[in-house]
Amino acid sequence: MSSGEASISFDHLRGQLEVVEEQCSSSALVIYKPMQAHKPFFRDLCRIYFDASRRERRLIRDALADKKGVLNCLLGYVYESAEQVRATGNRCWLQVGLAAASLQEGGYDYRDFLLALAELYVIAEEVGIDPKPEFEAMGGGIPADFDRYAVVKSRRGRLG
Repeated sequence: MSSGEASISFDHLRGQLEVVEEQCSSSALVIYKPMQAHKPFFRDLCRIYFDASRRERRLIRDALADKKGVLNCLLGYVYESAEQVRATGNRCWLQVGLAAASLQEGGYDYRDFLLALAELYVIAEEVGIDPKPEFEAMGGGIPADFDRYAVVKSRRGRLG
């Protein structure tokens, strides 16, 4: 992703979050993908987050802390990003998916978080992208040694 993104307007971001939150479903039992109309918001949010400083990332995560619908859709967006990695072979979608996962910070159920990350990791491998450097660099709750997790090994063994 480019490091030339415009500076973040947190007031604007919070305003958009409120609107999107009102329209996002939240459940501990279902992972929702963003509605088509919200996909540009999630893509832009993830790109801004990916390019943000540590301090800016913390501010963005703080703004999301009580947005349960947005957090649920972020987990769904990790899966959506994995699908885009598979379809395009584009590393930017890996970065978007990692940003979505980091923003989501484990959400409702850490096991769902790990399954989504494993899907992203293994699909990247399947299309010839080495995800390890991206996972190591992301931080924000993303395990640097994720390639060693049992969930990744299990996902690798599953038929694609």
